[in-house]
Amino acid sequence: MLRFIRLKIHQIGRKTKQSVFLKKYFPRFKDRVYWAGDRQSFARAGFIGAFCMMLPIPFQMVLGSVLAYYIRANIPLATALAWITNPLTMWPIWYGGYKFGVLVMGTPDLYDISSNIPIASEAWFNEVFPHIWQPFFLGNILLGVIFGGILYFIIQHFHLFQTVRAIHSRLRNQHPK
Repeated sequence: MLRFIRLKIHQIGRKTKQSVFLKKYFPRFKDRVYWAGDRQSFARAGFIGAFCMMLPIPFQMVLGSVLAYYIRANIPLATALAWITNPLTMWPIWYGGYKFGVLVMGTPDLYDISSNIPIASEAWFNEVFPHIWQPFFLGNILLGVIFGGILYFIIQHFHLFQTVRAIHSRLRNQHPK
């Protein structure tokens, strides 16, 4: 089974790299930095993926992939992180962003007012959405920047944690108590 999956991934990768569309509009698509990358590429991808994950828009994965291309970040990592927001997780993530936006803006939470109106109905878009769109978008964008920044920092400095741990382990083994 694992061999079959590897073969399919290889076939998809080969067809993707031979794509006329990608060669025309994304000429550097085959560069190693997009697929294998380095620490800087992975850190950028972490920021892009976490930021796109929080955006309350459709097709975050596509946006993350395109941004990763133009910012020279690891495309698979940016795309995978944008996948965190899926039909099961988008509602709690976006509601958390809305609550954060309400907190930042100091506006009242309209949950009690809108509890009897079905979400995404015409009445909801006419009566509730005009009052919540600002904290909704602001909160999600700010959380995207915050989570992206944290992930960028963690990936960028992860090697330091590993180096300190290795030095500490080496020193402990040289001087047994």
